[in-house]
Amino acid sequence: MDRKPGRPRALTVDQIAQAALDDGVNNFSMPSVARRLGVAHSGLYRYVADRESLLITAVDRAVNTIEWPDADQPWDDLLRAIGDSMWELCDNFPGLDRASLSASRAAPSAVKLIEGYVAQLHREGFSLEDSALAISFVVNQTMMSSADMVRVRANGHSTMVGSDSELLKAYDADEAHSDRGWYTRKLQIILTGLASMRIA
Repeated sequence: MDRKPGRPRALTVDQIAQAALDDGVNNFSMPSVARRLGVAHSGLYRYVADRESLLITAVDRAVNTIEWPDADQPWDDLLRAIGDSMWELCDNFPGLDRASLSASRAAPSAVKLIEGYVAQLHREGFSLEDSALAISFVVNQTMMSSADMVRVRANGHSTMVGSDSELLKAYDADEAHSDRGWYTRKLQIILTGLASMRIA
C-alpha cells in the first residue's frame, strides 16, 4: 500500500511511430496510440507535436521498411520499379495510401529517395521540372490506384459506374476489379506521354 509510484515509462519516437502504424496509419488517434503503448495520452506530446507530426514520422518509418530501386537504370524501368515499391508499401501498411495523399508534407526519407530519382531522370534527358513531375505522377497514381482497389475489394465485384451503356462496359471488366486493377495500363499511358518530353 505504501509503495511509491514508479517513474513514467520511457518512450522513443520510433516506438510511438510503430504504435501508430500498428494501430492503422490512416485511422490512429493520439489517445489510441497512447492506449496501445500503455501510457498517458498527454505524455505523447513530449515526443511529437501533434497527430500530423506523428503521421509524417510513422510514414517515414514505413518507407524505411522496404527495399527501394537503385536510381541507376533507364528512366522507364526506374519509374516502373518505383511504382512496384509503392505498391509493396501500400500493401504492407493498409491505409498508408490514403494517409499519404492527405498528409501536409512528404516523409523525410521519401524526399531523400525522390532527390536521387529526379537526378537520374534528369541525366536520362528530362528537364528537372519534368523529372519531378514524372516521379509525382507515378507516386500519386500508385497511391490513388491502391486506395481505389481497397474500395473495390470492400464492395465486391460490382459495377463501378452503374450504367447499362455499352460505351462504359469497360469499367466493369474483370481486370478493373482484380489485383492492381488498371494501374499498369494507366502507368503505360503516363510513360508514353513522358517519352515525348525527353530533351535527349
